[in-house]
Amino acid sequence: MTYGAFKNVWKRELRVMFSRPIYLFSTVIVMGFCCVFFFTLFREGLPERLPIAIVDLDNSAISRRFSRELNATPMTQVVVQCSSYPEARDLMQRGKIYGFIVVPDNFYKDMLSSRRPDISFYVNNSYLIAGTLSYRDMLTMSTLASGAYQREILRARGAGEEAIMGRIQPIMIDSHQIGNPWANYGIYLINVILPGVLQLMIILMTVFSIGIELKNKTSRDWLHSADGSLVTALCGKLLPYTILFVILGLAGNVFLYKFAGFPMNGSFLRYSIATILFVLAHQAIGIFMIGLFPVLRDAISFGALYGILSFTYAGFTFPIEAMPRLAQGASVLFPIRHYFKIYVNEALLGSSFAHSAIYFAALAAFLLLPFIVYYKLKRALIHQNYPLK
Repeated sequence: MTYGAFKNVWKRELRVMFSRPIYLFSTVIVMGFCCVFFFTLFREGLPERLPIAIVDLDNSAISRRFSRELNATPMTQVVVQCSSYPEARDLMQRGKIYGFIVVPDNFYKDMLSSRRPDISFYVNNSYLIAGTLSYRDMLTMSTLASGAYQREILRARGAGEEAIMGRIQPIMIDSHQIGNPWANYGIYLINVILPGVLQLMIILMTVFSIGIELKNKTSRDWLHSADGSLVTALCGKLLPYTILFVILGLAGNVFLYKFAGFPMNGSFLRYSIATILFVLAHQAIGIFMIGLFPVLRDAISFGALYGILSFTYAGFTFPIEAMPRLAQGASVLFPIRHYFKIYVNEALLGSSFAHSAIYFAALAAFLLLPFIVYYKLKRALIHQNYPLK
């Protein structure tokens, strides 16, 4: 690699970058929009006042009290009193509410007679977060209400407070959430969603910037400006994007952990190094894809599929350990999985480097991928065997 050839490719790529708006749109504008969107979406940390309904078939003083207590919970809000189960189900199917609870007829009478009346609640888990939070609040309030009513009955029978609490709650649970004690969805999700968007942009931009040379039949000119060296051609072409994506990644880290107050219990420097390796790993994957499929449309399609699958295999929405064994093994093929593990160890747990070293090594291992397709990609650039249709 000579400095003159590298400089020629560098200048050539800068002219291309500033001549087409898609380059700016696919990098700075997309990431800026995602930052604003997700910070606005999660500004409260958790969704609150989710609309639910109640079907009160008993209409007693105790059932109306239960409705008021349910409405006082932070996550849910009783927006409508339905007269029947079909009416509430219709509202949920039309997306007006996320769940509803059914208080049966003779609820108060059965409770006083120690017949254990059943309270039923239904949630729409098509909306995963909203349905889960609604279910949690309704379950919690039903459990608390059951305990409160049982306490009143035991008091009426003359039982002491210690004996009452021993029957209602024989085991006290003292829970402490590690890393995210606020149970803030933003802290948990934004730290992975934004890198997920970034990795998708890196792969697609890398594939596009190389594939467009094949499509426009300019790959020979590109290699000629690099004195025939593919290493020089790739380094000179991708370095501007590397710098841009690294700046975006590090700027996101500074904003999250220095200004937005997100927890960083470990080393910010090590996490920043992981971000740089994260960018380089996905650029290497982009080179591998265009080398494996030296046709722009094919490589873009495969890159988009891989990038979308990365969100699933990061393990932040569904745990990898709960997947089938074959799927668990596939998770190592995605850099964002290793980056997520580094995030957990560094930001949330504050663990030592020994716990994250294997994940740093895994990110570095992806840099070997371009060497696998080196000769195939060079032949494609020389012969320009891009299909006409």
